[in-house]
Amino acid sequence: MAEITFTGNKKLKSIAHEFSKKFPYLFLRFWNNEGAHVHDWELTHSSIRGKKAAEDLSTNASMLVSTFENRYEATFGCKIEIMYLKNGRRYRSLDGNNKQTLNEFKEWAKAKGADNIIEKHSSFFA
Repeated sequence: MAEITFTGNKKLKSIAHEFSKKFPYLFLRFWNNEGAHVHDWELTHSSIRGKKAAEDLSTNASMLVSTFENRYEATFGCKIEIMYLKNGRRYRSLDGNNKQTLNEFKEWAKAKGADNIIEKHSSFFA
């Protein structure tokens, strides 16, 4: 599976769409450097992060959920969380999920009946 790269000039919706295409039962929730949840996905990645001179970060399917979230925060100075949707409710990764790879968490969410984000919620990325 190809890597997903988080660069400063990408819009949040582009990053989120790319992530959900690779992991169709998961989506990303972004926070800004002040700790507020970001609702505007038209913003660029560099506009929300706390470390403006941060290097780019990439991930792949074999990275642990906790490793991904921790590296993201260490690299960019703001939080990100991997989530899934089921029956109209949003769920975040929990302790057991944090020990799974991104691919394992995707499969776990699928088995639990999570929505396919790209198919059911394409408006997220419009």
